[in-house]
Amino acid sequence: MKNKINFIPGLGEKPKEYKALSKYLNIVDIDWNNGKVRFGKVDTLIGFSMGAVIACEYSTKHKLKNLILCSLTPGAESLNMVKADNIIFLVGEKEKWVLKEINRVRKTLKCKNSVIVVPGSDHKITGKYQEELLQIIQKL
Repeated sequence: MKNKINFIPGLGEKPKEYKALSKYLNIVDIDWNNGKVRFGKVDTLIGFSMGAVIACEYSTKHKLKNLILCSLTPGAESLNMVKADNIIFLVGEKEKWVLKEINRVRKTLKCKNSVIVVPGSDHKITGKYQEELLQIIQKL
């Protein structure tokens, strides 16, 4: 990887909680009082949980090559406004409610997309979940 990819953490999380990922990703320090993120133009963006919702919002205004949505928080009614060439949904096997919602809203997408279910994982980017995320970004 030449440039670090921006990663938006989940609600209330801070960059220090993702120290293990910080050598591969630029962990965005988001102001959760207003949900705004600040960074320049990017080709790839990753969001986790509520951070995935923020990443979706960003991608409605800025075209992305890749959008990686980790454990997307349910509640989105449609993703048809997202401007990305490719969307990868990453979800833990134990997050059955999240997977159900992802499968529902991904039907509204007009771009290439895929779902990767991480065996034995839940709503936390650790262990196998973290390994799978790193494998994905190394293939980009």
